[in-house]
Amino acid sequence: MKSKPKLNKPVDATELVSVRRQWNSWEIAQVYVGEVSNPLWDLVSGGVKEFSPEALIFGYIWCDAIVSGSVAHSCLHGTAPHSIKICILRKDNSPRIYNHFLALVGPKPAIWQR
Repeated sequence: MKSKPKLNKPVDATELVSVRRQWNSWEIAQVYVGEVSNPLWDLVSGGVKEFSPEALIFGYIWCDAIVSGSVAHSCLHGTAPHSIKICILRKDNSPRIYNHFLALVGPKPAIWQR
């Protein structure tokens, strides 16, 4: 019998997190947790600077850090690799992975509470 993973087990830097470029993008990529830097609450995506309907967790990855999948991005505007802003959504990740980033960014700022 397979045991269920424990939700309180620490997240390792080599585990995968699913990310998008914008909150509503159909493209989803997986990167290692340790590749995501400067997680924060924000309303504006990277790239086309689209506003999300509520504050979401964003972070930054190097454009060559994608393990699988893809995000809307090209290196036409500069030399690669470079940092790109990504969005981490609850619905794309296990509670354990999402809660790891939630613990890093803290509670959603009151001005962005729904």
